[in-house]
Amino acid sequence: MSWVPPNLSEACLVHTNLTTCQPSTFFFLQLVTNLFGRSQDAPQNDFDHDFSEFVFSKGAGFFDEKGSGGEPKKEDMYDFIVIGAGSGGCVVANRLSEISKWRVLLLEAGDEEPDVTSVPALSPVLQRSSIDWGYMTQPQAHSCLARRNQQCAWPRGKVMGGSSAINYMIYIRGNPGDYDEWAALGNHGWSYQEVLPYFKKSENNHDEEAHDKHFHGTGGYLNVERFPYQDENVKIGFEAYKELGLEVIDQNSDRQIGVMLLQHTVKHGVRQSTNTAFIRPIRKKRTNLKIETRAHVIRILIDPKTKVAYGAEYLKNNQMVRVFAKKEVILSAGALNSPKILMLSGVGPAKHLEEMGIETLKDLSVGENLQDHPTPDGVIFALTNKTATTATDEEREADLYRFKEHHDGPFSATGTVQLNAFIQTKYEKSYDRPDIQLTLDVINVANFIEDPILTYETNVLPLAYYDGLVLRPILLNPESRGYIRLNQSDPIYGAPMFYANTFYERIDLLRIVEGIKQGLNLLRTHAFRKVGARLVSNSLPGCENHEFGTDEYWECIITLYTNTIYHQVGTCKMGPKDDKTAVVDPELRVYGIKNLRVIDASIMPKVVRGNTNAPTIMIAEKGSDMVKHSWLDKSAHPASAKELVSCVDDFFKGFSFGFNCRR
Repeated sequence: MSWVPPNLSEACLVHTNLTTCQPSTFFFLQLVTNLFGRSQDAPQNDFDHDFSEFVFSKGAGFFDEKGSGGEPKKEDMYDFIVIGAGSGGCVVANRLSEISKWRVLLLEAGDEEPDVTSVPALSPVLQRSSIDWGYMTQPQAHSCLARRNQQCAWPRGKVMGGSSAINYMIYIRGNPGDYDEWAALGNHGWSYQEVLPYFKKSENNHDEEAHDKHFHGTGGYLNVERFPYQDENVKIGFEAYKELGLEVIDQNSDRQIGVMLLQHTVKHGVRQSTNTAFIRPIRKKRTNLKIETRAHVIRILIDPKTKVAYGAEYLKNNQMVRVFAKKEVILSAGALNSPKILMLSGVGPAKHLEEMGIETLKDLSVGENLQDHPTPDGVIFALTNKTATTATDEEREADLYRFKEHHDGPFSATGTVQLNAFIQTKYEKSYDRPDIQLTLDVINVANFIEDPILTYETNVLPLAYYDGLVLRPILLNPESRGYIRLNQSDPIYGAPMFYANTFYERIDLLRIVEGIKQGLNLLRTHAFRKVGARLVSNSLPGCENHEFGTDEYWECIITLYTNTIYHQVGTCKMGPKDDKTAVVDPELRVYGIKNLRVIDASIMPKVVRGNTNAPTIMIAEKGSDMVKHSWLDKSAHPASAKELVSCVDDFFKGFSFGFNCRR
């Protein structure tokens, strides 16, 4: 299947003045599709499949089936089933398949990773494309107020590599105190010194500035390095931050407050998703690893009597497929999809499951504790011709071919997004942890002034070409908490309902206001003044009743033009047994359900103060070791393992759908 870029036709019908609506943009997207639209992993007879032949029915034991594909085969038995091939699942599948006697099945709802993901500057065009789940938040009272229907987009990768295939590739681990706080909450084994070896285990970092071997590793699957290309504005921004007194540091060491030219999950200018890093090197070498793409997992099979997870059910090629796990089912579908699958499987808030007509197998706070890193769009710096990087169609096309041939040039980087600062506001109580992350995104100023909302809805142009900067103060430690519920009209295929509750707690709003005010000091530096950068945020619709530049004005901008850095976590919270809000224990085992773990960003009790991709990979590394420890130790779980094998064997002797595994 070819990758399909975002469909701009609806927006561009009435907004033809936007640069993104010009014919040259459509020609460019066609060129990108032709050059990078296929996947090196896809089989030659690749074709689309329809997921429509499955319907929800409350009146028939929750599920009705069409085309079940017949009785399961012996080949459908695995030691481990990993659901979701994202930032966590690809790592787990790699590490478990290291044990040659274990058969591992990796299930992914999306397709193979297309080559377009390899191009760093094309990150914006991956959102709203065919490899994005296309999720939207529910309308909220305190955020996204200027967006269409007062909903914010929450892009998530529906593809091998998951969101690591569509993100901005930033490698930041968070603050050491974040993990010590996890441990202090009763999650033994998750302190910074205990998780640091797992960060290093996955890392292959040969950057000469990351020389401290205490903090960095080499020889891992995941290549970490700086982009090979920095334009003039990256250098200007770097000097401006230093003028403001921020120290240049390695933000992946034991200190975080300061400025850094970021390291990224790239290799010689090419993205390293977890699929690229952890799966491609082994995919054709390990016969004990099977990968199924376009496998839409419906639910985990859990025996209602014994509460043992013994398999999964997914739809592929209009056929319902059941697969079985002798040892464990591991859920790595991410913070937005893991709760959905658990709830469809009967694990979640009993009241909600009852409303949906689902039998509750275990009453847990699944979908609660939803956290994110919000940021506003509306703080814009206009650049002059001195440093604007706009290009002609011919120059842009030449640069694209240059990347395809040599993996360098403007397309091998993310513009000014590769520059990062961590700061504190007056509201932060700790002495060494930031509460705001500052980054400089890129933008076309004329588009933004024409229509600030549609500028982001039609944002498909490469990060390499711009004439303006978006100052992004990102809230790192939100107090607000949201939640997730199943879609009432279509719980199986409908997007879950995301109640973000962004800025429900006022302190979150106040911290970002302070972040804006500190970030505006960049315009006072010699570095920015000499190139004529200026603020152009005084003409945005919706905040005319507030005096420009006041705290009230910025609060209005933040609540109207809310955005996210796509760091949703926490919905299957890790916690000790006495924590009534916990879903998994510190070994990542789901409470009350045997042989079921969650290993992804959803287990974070509190979001880390930084980007979440690297921490999710760490969680997967550590979680994989926990699984190995459980099953390579022959004294661990012998009874449950024996029961499960016997139970599944009974199925092949004639038990029907919905059978009970009895002790």
